[in-house]
Amino acid sequence: MKLSYNWIKEHVDISDSPETLAEKLTMTGSEVGSIEKVGDDTVMELEITSNRPDCLSMLGLSREAAAVSGADLNTPYATSCAPGKGAVSDMSVKCSIKAPELCPRYTARVIRGVTVGEVSAGISGRIGALGVRPVNNIVDVTNFCLFESGQPMHAFDLDKIKGGVVEVREAAKGEKIITIDGVERSLESGMLVIADKERPIAVAGIMGGKDTEVTSSTTNILLESAYFDPVSVRRTSRKLGLTTDSSYRFERGVDTSFVMPASERATSLIIREAGGKAGGLYDSGPYGSPPVEIHLDIGRASGILGISLDQEEVIKILKWLGMEVFSGEAGSVKVRVPSFRGDVSREIDLVEEIARIHGFGGIPDTVPRPAPWTPRKTRERKVLEKTKKILCSLGLSEIMTYSLISEEAARTFPGLCDEVVKIMNPLSAEHETLTPHLMDGMLKVISWNINRANKDLKLFEVGKKYSRVPGKAAFRESHMLAVGITGNVEKNWAEGEKQASLYSVKGVLERTAECLRTRFDIEPTDIEGFVNAAEISAHGVSAGFIGEVSPDKLEIYGISQKVFVSQVDLREVFSRAVLIGAYSPIPKFPFSTRDLSVLCDRSVTVSSIRAIADALGGDLLRKTDVVDMYEGKQIPPDKKSVTFSFTYGLLDRTLTDEEVEEAHSRIKEGLVSKLGVTFR
Repeated sequence: MKLSYNWIKEHVDISDSPETLAEKLTMTGSEVGSIEKVGDDTVMELEITSNRPDCLSMLGLSREAAAVSGADLNTPYATSCAPGKGAVSDMSVKCSIKAPELCPRYTARVIRGVTVGEVSAGISGRIGALGVRPVNNIVDVTNFCLFESGQPMHAFDLDKIKGGVVEVREAAKGEKIITIDGVERSLESGMLVIADKERPIAVAGIMGGKDTEVTSSTTNILLESAYFDPVSVRRTSRKLGLTTDSSYRFERGVDTSFVMPASERATSLIIREAGGKAGGLYDSGPYGSPPVEIHLDIGRASGILGISLDQEEVIKILKWLGMEVFSGEAGSVKVRVPSFRGDVSREIDLVEEIARIHGFGGIPDTVPRPAPWTPRKTRERKVLEKTKKILCSLGLSEIMTYSLISEEAARTFPGLCDEVVKIMNPLSAEHETLTPHLMDGMLKVISWNINRANKDLKLFEVGKKYSRVPGKAAFRESHMLAVGITGNVEKNWAEGEKQASLYSVKGVLERTAECLRTRFDIEPTDIEGFVNAAEISAHGVSAGFIGEVSPDKLEIYGISQKVFVSQVDLREVFSRAVLIGAYSPIPKFPFSTRDLSVLCDRSVTVSSIRAIADALGGDLLRKTDVVDMYEGKQIPPDKKSVTFSFTYGLLDRTLTDEEVEEAHSRIKEGLVSKLGVTFR
């Protein structure tokens, strides 16, 4: 937002230099980024926050300048010129609002007998200092009023409006309009337009049409001043790739109650600059919104700021900011907030306004009373941090991907998503769905790296997936761990290169679980989009999967080498992970070991054998290790041989051979009865 120092001085009698004023505005929230001389004027470039659309005008900034300088504000705008809802007088065109939810306030004023030409030097100089090229006296007045009041307006050539009809409606799919910049633009359904009997004549709140623009031959005009829905204008502006001074203000919300005063101001200036006579007026919609009234306890405000506030100073500051103040009980006031300050709705907002005008520099530094020590990190965050450290120590690199993806990408792996969660106002089709899995982001990162000759990758991401809660109108956000490995995972001079495999990912998960003092069990399963897949469970609860991405899915991402991935839900890990290991003394008594070679079906998993051994070994079984697994000669084709080493012992005494044999036999009998194994 550009501010003209000379223009401001027309509304505020200030003696501050431009540099001093710039410093004061910056310290009260309207940051001045640059100052430059433009002719005999000084122009400042300000950064206005999105919650202060009232400062996108000379009048709004004049109000701020008056407050920081302690001066009175002079405004050329009338405050009592509201014809009222539905008022119509002597209109030669019929106006109608077909989309009131997108246009709650619309006014149109007929002005006849104008002479289009150059505007006076006073107006051209003001808008020229702000970088706007003069066009003609009609257009220049609307631009002048836009910068002065913050209310965008548009003037149509009345005689070019066909059918004597002006409609505010949504565009039909396939409609087109040539805007004033000479570009033909295709409109989509849902976009708000101003139309006559035959075609759109303006994109509402953004730009007028070429067919009805004011030219040197124009003699009658229709002056539009309205309030358009900010979301609608923002969405249309982005889809069309068209941003204007008008759309910039409508997107942030203009003051509904100022629609009519701005129209009256522009009408009087047009008649002054171009002659003519004001004719019929159409005004539809509410005149402003009910005023917000807030009770302000000055004692409480003083306590919040840590200073003693004088009631008279508080009243003066609030009045400088355009608020009405009424005396209340001792030490309190009632404040009526003007409609242009939509960001002020609570008592604490008034306290903030008082603080910034009073000056933050005037609030002394105080040492806060120390609060009792409380943990700064939740257990969940500590587990996440430890998990990341473990994975990094295993040689994996962390990635971070977007939580918003396209619906097509979400459904690339239908086995990993049920009903997707779509947002209501996506920025684009590529960011319309909250990701139901981390595979899309992982494969896009792998593809990006491979395309840049980085083909050996060990990656992980700790992110979130989003899903609907079954049977409820609610959503679930879950922490997930994704691992992706491809290419050569190990290179050394002795063993050479080692290609990634499913066991590379399995080893990473098992080592991570071991460091967190928890355990993952893996069982073969089928998942669409993956080959050699297996289900991961943690303490009997399904927690994810591990698998090789199928070639048809890799083709979608342009990947021509094998990729092995895993996704694990971390909820069980959060509840069972051990963050600080407990010290265990070295056993004083020797342990005993027994080896056992099991001949079983290929479908029998090591985890199922381990689970039976743990259950039957009881307190005597200290550890179960897999020593060897063999398939081949002397072993039937549908069988495999797995050799286990069982360690038995107690911490307070030495086990007898009979106790060890009894526990070992119990395990063997359980394996035979439950899994039908034999022993070699």
